[in-house]
Amino acid sequence: MRSRLDPIFSEFLIRIGDGTEPYVVDNMVKLPDDIVMKWEGEKSVEKLIDEVFPELGKNASDKSYMSQRALITPKNDIVEKLNQKVINIFPGDEVVYHSFDMAKDDPNNLWTEDFLNTIDPGGLPPHRLILKIGASIIPLRNLDPSYGLCNGMRLLCRGLYRKFIDAEIVIGSCSGLRFLIRWIPMEPPKDVILPFKFVRKKFSVRAGFALTINKAQGQTIPHVGIYLPEPVFSHG
Repeated sequence: MRSRLDPIFSEFLIRIGDGTEPYVVDNMVKLPDDIVMKWEGEKSVEKLIDEVFPELGKNASDKSYMSQRALITPKNDIVEKLNQKVINIFPGDEVVYHSFDMAKDDPNNLWTEDFLNTIDPGGLPPHRLILKIGASIIPLRNLDPSYGLCNGMRLLCRGLYRKFIDAEIVIGSCSGLRFLIRWIPMEPPKDVILPFKFVRKKFSVRAGFALTINKAQGQTIPHVGIYLPEPVFSHG
């Protein structure tokens, strides 16, 4: 979509495809300076957050503002770090939710609860989830597809309670609908190999300020910051 509306960017992509864009080193193309932020350690991460979420304190209650911005990064552990940084500066009081974790078919209690709490496979919410009213969240399961409550859909917290979250859809044809999200038992995806059957009981959501590249596919997000702390392209 951008290449249709931005002729300069379109020509840049064509030059890359044709192999006429100058290489910097080892077939690596230099990105335009206006879309790249100089790396200066953790200061650059804070600057990137401020670039994507300018004046967050003033705009936190603006549904349009919140639904049009996100940080994108490759891995779930980095997503959690970015989400935590944004939550820290998001206005309002924190509400902390801890999951109930168990290993099924473990009559001798070989796996302690403290150990189970450290498990954080993709597809499951973290053991410790910190949210604030107005914060962005995304479901990790298809909770009610007929009403648009699907995996990866962006929602806003409208109420945070002990056993449920009041959430509003803010994008798509179902924008404006509100749901009560409750605790459910969840198991890791089949490709996650553990020596026992793991079950986590919790809200099937994560904070949604930052998303993995996979979660962002198919979404239209006008203001995006891309954070790549390490190489991600296996072909170079």
